[in-house]
Amino acid sequence: MAENVDKRKTDGQKTCNREINKKGTERQKKARQKSLAGMIRHVLSLEWEKNPALLIFCIIMASGMGVTAAANVFFKQAFFDSVSGMVEGNTTVSRAVLRGIGMAAFLVLTLALTAAAQLIYNNVNMVIMGHMGILLNDKASRVDPIVYEDNRFLDHINKAYVGMEAVTTVVFTALSIGLNDVAYFVFMGCYLFSIKPMLLLVFALSFLPTIIGSIIRRNMFARMENLAAPYRRKYEYFEKCLCSREYAKETRLWRGERYFKRLFDKNLDGYTTLQWKTTRHSELIMIALRFLLLSGYVGTIVMLFYYLFRGEIGVGAFAAIFSSLDGMFDSMDGVFNYEIGAITRNFGAAQNYYAFLNLKEREGVELDALPRETMELRGVSFAYPNSGKMALEQIDLTVRKGETLAIVGVNGSGKSTLTRLLTGLYLPTEGEMLIDGRNAREVAPVSLYRGISAVFQKYQSYKMTVEENVRISDMGRGIPGQDTAGAAADGRTDGTDSAVREVLEKADFPTDSGKLTEGFQTMLGKDFGGIDLSGGQWQRLAIARGLYRAHDMIVLDEPTAAIDPLEEADIYRKFAAISADKTAFIVTHRLGSAQIADRIIVMDAGRIVDMGTHEELMQREGRYREMYHAQAKWYE
Repeated sequence: MAENVDKRKTDGQKTCNREINKKGTERQKKARQKSLAGMIRHVLSLEWEKNPALLIFCIIMASGMGVTAAANVFFKQAFFDSVSGMVEGNTTVSRAVLRGIGMAAFLVLTLALTAAAQLIYNNVNMVIMGHMGILLNDKASRVDPIVYEDNRFLDHINKAYVGMEAVTTVVFTALSIGLNDVAYFVFMGCYLFSIKPMLLLVFALSFLPTIIGSIIRRNMFARMENLAAPYRRKYEYFEKCLCSREYAKETRLWRGERYFKRLFDKNLDGYTTLQWKTTRHSELIMIALRFLLLSGYVGTIVMLFYYLFRGEIGVGAFAAIFSSLDGMFDSMDGVFNYEIGAITRNFGAAQNYYAFLNLKEREGVELDALPRETMELRGVSFAYPNSGKMALEQIDLTVRKGETLAIVGVNGSGKSTLTRLLTGLYLPTEGEMLIDGRNAREVAPVSLYRGISAVFQKYQSYKMTVEENVRISDMGRGIPGQDTAGAAADGRTDGTDSAVREVLEKADFPTDSGKLTEGFQTMLGKDFGGIDLSGGQWQRLAIARGLYRAHDMIVLDEPTAAIDPLEEADIYRKFAAISADKTAFIVTHRLGSAQIADRIIVMDAGRIVDMGTHEELMQREGRYREMYHAQAKWYE
């Protein structure tokens, strides 16, 4: 069976799976080719869009910091020469003092620039992170929804969020090197070369091994990040099971703390072990390279004494270079072992951010209108990623505008999966879905979703106000200060409190309850100081949210599970009236509620096994009649 499923997957489904996590794909190759220069261009363009003046100021100041730091060596040489001349009687005390004051002033200027740069960096970093977060979330909203069913894609999201911070670390560190450190070393290199060219050569050769080591370390940390993401995602989830309000009651009631703690510890240990092994190997390499660096340091000092005793350099130059040598080697060590080290450690993680942005999106033609006069499923089969069997098999179904269809069947029969295909969230693995004769694969997702509303079994309880909980399904509708002509043209209300109240009342949400102390502006959820609702009240709010969205097609996927049968019957009667001229799908376990539908679809093991009205199905010796009588026994 599994082999047949794999063979029957369409090119579209195969492409989707390949796009998620196979190193040999075109996307992965492209992502791995993202250069450091490309990252810098991307980040700088984001800041340029926000505040070009601040960006220019930062670049000038970073370069100025390097120049002022290096220029101190000239002040040192001038000061030491004046002190030497004062001892020999060739220079006055006042001249030596003035040069000393100049040297001190330059040091103060360097410190002030460093402090100012840190403040500006923090501000710019927050702005950039905000922009990158928007790009990441926007991309997550545009990828094919089916990939959220693949655990490898969830690893990609986790790595992308970690990579977002890594990008700023890589870019700002690289800019610090390129603007600040390079300016410093170019200035110092010219100075050393003007004194003795051999000093510059020895100094430069000392750091060649460190450069090679940095390249090796970058590859090591890139491999580590790819292996660490599944461990990190799991221990973060088990931490949520232990600590979050969402899981607190069940975890405490079942005394599951120890179990979740063991799982948390296991995955955290796996994550830290990977980090430890990589860091250990990396530091062993750097220890060996630092011995070579020390050799260069000692060699430079020996050469300084040699040139001094031979009279080839003066005391001032000797003292200036000697006093600056520690700073020069510390700066160079900082660049290669810490700054470049930070780049190499984070470069692999940063690539994951861009790998996510390069994920393939669903394509198609964007249409101004999609009437949905007819919807046809022809020989449709569907399999979830990494699944060994079809969730739906050989589905043939025609739906006409204005019909209400109920979809019934036991758990796992494929009811919810069918509705996800009908709404366009998922595309068939095999066969085709036609909307007004057009293949759904050829239509852009934004066009497929337009005019569709839904209330899912696993609805969301948004920690926002009552009004926001309703409006979130159609935020462009009737917002104060926005043009509502479009809504009026569609025959919709203007989106004021009356529209919100209308759908809440249709869903039987208690609008006049004393709990809503601030009316529709009452905050819901205790996470942010609001009130909590019962499960049934949250479910009614979710139904109101679905009704509020402007739609000509709506799906109710088990929307009344937390509501008692008597209230449920009333909600469905109201729903039937509301949807009189709209296409509607009702997924339900309670077969009594299915009687309001024009047709009832009976599903079993991913297939449609029967279809008809309630009366027609009850006259047959079929699955529907069997389930109906089984449920009726509970009410006898």
